Amino acid sequence: MTDLQSEQLVQAYQGQMLAIAERILHNRHDAEDAVQTAFLRIFRVKLPSNEASLRAYCLVAAKHAALDLLPKQCKDVEIETIAASSSDDLFETVANSMDYERLLAAISSLPSEYAEILMLHYVQQLEVKDLARLLKRKRVTIYKQLSRAKTRLLQIYQKEDFYNE
Repeated sequence: MTDLQSEQLVQAYQGQMLAIAERILHNRHDAEDAVQTAFLRIFRVKLPSNEASLRAYCLVAAKHAALDLLPKQCKDVEIETIAASSSDDLFETVANSMDYERLLAAISSLPSEYAEILMLHYVQQLEVKDLARLLKRKRVTIYKQLSRAKTRLLQIYQKEDFYNE
């Protein structure tokens, strides 16, 4: 990638990437760091030529760079806070309260069918319809497996007291 192409990429997507990082980190300075890290990562890889794919790639890179910084900011969430959450966002509350490595370790301790579905959906960010096609299962089955996997993961957190480490 030439310097001109790099500069054009920064000008085109920096604002959107910064907005995403700020929504995650709630701190302008950390968000700027995350965007800078994202661009450093982006400049090292072969980028998609399609404009929509390039934009999506840049925005996802900013999201991941911000999430990498998030564990340094976050305090673990109290069990009472998690218990008070609605069932729909319970998993997201727990996931956002944990650092990435601990979350991946907890997911990998699940039975393989649950670990696979969580990794594909939340880490690889595949949508349910894509998971159904990839795994050759019905969408309803994917939804049920995701629900069961999240429930099992929460049970592991509570059983092993992940919150107080």
